[in-house]
Amino acid sequence: MIVKVCGLRDPDNIRAVERLPVDLCGFIFYPRSPRCVPDDEFHAAAVRSCRRPAVGVFVDASPAEMLRTAERFGLGWLQLHGDESPEACGELRQRGFRIIKAIRVASAGDLAAARAYEDCADYLLFDTRCDGYGGSGRRFDWSVLDAYAGRVPFLLSGGIDAECAEAVRGFVHPRFAGVDLNSGFETVPAVKDAGKLGKFISKIQLS
Repeated sequence: MIVKVCGLRDPDNIRAVERLPVDLCGFIFYPRSPRCVPDDEFHAAAVRSCRRPAVGVFVDASPAEMLRTAERFGLGWLQLHGDESPEACGELRQRGFRIIKAIRVASAGDLAAARAYEDCADYLLFDTRCDGYGGSGRRFDWSVLDAYAGRVPFLLSGGIDAECAEAVRGFVHPRFAGVDLNSGFETVPAVKDAGKLGKFISKIQLS
């Protein structure tokens, strides 16, 4: 199961999280997010030195901005969390980036949006539909994903916390690839509780 920890920023916290059995570390570059990574050399160096693959999270940023940020911060993955077009995703993927496309979900009908990204995303990320772009801290009803019949594997996101280990272990879908962990494991925005994360990961990775 893929484990992505998102919303990192503090260098010491990055070091603590990357020592855990995580697969991807996510860094948010959306100015309206309380977890946004500042565009300075101190934070760029911290992200570049991350020993796990770094995912840059963007919301409706221009391709030029994403490419500039990717080069500065050493990003190999891009997560598009807004209303980016399949064409934009495809162009970035052709440049060699791995692409995660977020789909906001409240009901089975929202899954129709995923079809457009079948040929341009490496993973989908199903997040809770809310007024903003993620960060709601709420889980959507995972049973609506029974209606997802696409080819692209997906990550579960939205409101997953330390109490959700049993639910994650019990969730079954042929395209379920892993989880995206964020606010449910924070002490304050952008600072993760590495101990709590480690315990959770060990529970969901039990064979």
